[in-house]
Amino acid sequence: MHTSFDYIIAGAGSAGCVLARRLSDAGHQVLLLEAGASDKSWILQMPAGLRSAFKPTSKYNSWFYTTPQKHLNNRQIQQPRGRVLGGSSSINGMTWLRGHALDYDRWAQQGATGWQWENCLPYFKKLETAPHGDAAYRGKSGPMHAQVQQNLSPLNAAFLKACAEAGHPITDDVNGFAQFGGSRFEMSVKNGIRNSASYGYLHSQSHIKRTNLTIWTHCQVLKVNLEGTQATGFQVFYKGQTINLTARKETLLSAGVFASPQLLMLSGIGPQAHLAQHQIPCVVDLPGLGENLQDHLECHIQIETKQPVSLNKELQPHRMLWAGLQWFGFKKGVASVNQCHVGAFLNSSAKVDHPDIQFHFFPVFFDKNWIPVPTTYGYRIGVGPMRPTSRGNVRLQSTKVTDPMLIDPNYMATDADWRVMRESMRLGLEVAGQSAFKPYHHKEVTPGPLITSAKAMDGFIREDVSSAYHPCGTCKMGADTDIMAVVNDQLQVRGIENLRVIDASVMPSVPSANINAATIMLAERACDMLLGKPMLAAQSPPIASYSNQ
Repeated sequence: MHTSFDYIIAGAGSAGCVLARRLSDAGHQVLLLEAGASDKSWILQMPAGLRSAFKPTSKYNSWFYTTPQKHLNNRQIQQPRGRVLGGSSSINGMTWLRGHALDYDRWAQQGATGWQWENCLPYFKKLETAPHGDAAYRGKSGPMHAQVQQNLSPLNAAFLKACAEAGHPITDDVNGFAQFGGSRFEMSVKNGIRNSASYGYLHSQSHIKRTNLTIWTHCQVLKVNLEGTQATGFQVFYKGQTINLTARKETLLSAGVFASPQLLMLSGIGPQAHLAQHQIPCVVDLPGLGENLQDHLECHIQIETKQPVSLNKELQPHRMLWAGLQWFGFKKGVASVNQCHVGAFLNSSAKVDHPDIQFHFFPVFFDKNWIPVPTTYGYRIGVGPMRPTSRGNVRLQSTKVTDPMLIDPNYMATDADWRVMRESMRLGLEVAGQSAFKPYHHKEVTPGPLITSAKAMDGFIREDVSSAYHPCGTCKMGADTDIMAVVNDQLQVRGIENLRVIDASVMPSVPSANINAATIMLAERACDMLLGKPMLAAQSPPIASYSNQ
């Protein structure tokens, strides 16, 4: 068993798969470590199979919970994370969105020098294949395929029509010139198969004989090995034994927003006072490690219909059998796509400079646990703020790596977040009330006709709101002068040599959309840094301004 490699990557999620592909492409000896299993399962590959993987009992999912959230009736909010090759890209809803150009300009303003939009756009283009978009904005030959649903169902078509009736524009490419308005949402699906990061970056290259990339699944990383303040690799538990691995060039941590700070803390890197509480000797005091936790919340408007136009009808046994036959035989049919084909980005006020509210539309009636109800037809609009101002943290529960972190997003802690959430609900109900939905509207189930006062609406939000599953920020990237920054703009851990964090935990602030595409972009750019390549040339095609909208 080889224990020495050029690069060792902890975490085979969205970022880790990118690193493994690009570094091995460059001829380096690479070891990719994953605590979970292989993703070679039809449950993960079939886009419609996501509900089977997205549940607490799934072996592909680390089903975490937050600490009781004091602003949400002390509820513990679900925080699922992928535990499988591909990480959360193997269990997510496959909604493919970049966010807004100004999100990345904001990163640069927050101390992530060089990460402004004009520098990120070339990497977004490098990683994707989007046949429907303008080549000035969209990639045409990357490993991640982004497709739109061409033939919309009656409910999806009604949503876009209702957005227009409510006075919102309809944008042709939400990842191109203009984000604002209603639009078709893209999905990371290729030829009827989930285009996870593992599928795009690893399995799509399986025809190439690659002897310099080694992948260990079911491998638990225990800590970063240090000699003084130099990282030398990882200590892992693999096949029943504890092994010390040596990284000849660099040690790369891509374990995600919860596990990356956990492993750093267990290695003696982090807030000195917190480490002392667990009797961990502090090698480097980084007070910002575990801080800056951000996430998107979503509240739900749900309407029941009496017409058999929602996806709930597909749960009838004979239709499920037909869907399975179509997918297994031809990778076609209703099982070959995800469930969110349209949505919207809107402004909470005239003062915001780009959309700060997102709608996900689902032509499905769900129960509270996101399980489609076989006996009820309906549709759901998930609404919520895209740039929350509340900040939380993660902390060690114990020194045992298999114990989950204490996750406290501190949801809805600010007046600003409440203002935008209330406006999200108002705008969502306004869209749901348009004439386009009248043929399908039987009754409003949530928030319901009894929620008529501001106080009642706030009570509904506290009880209904849930995570949109976009946590980030716990190993914040920032300037050397920022005491709360954990990594610099090269993603190098402050005070430690040969150690980088490359995943969503380094984002200074959450992008205004689902964050999987942004995570992959970040890893693509990091690969050029690692390999000493010149950064791709900046590109700055025009982006719609608020005045255009």
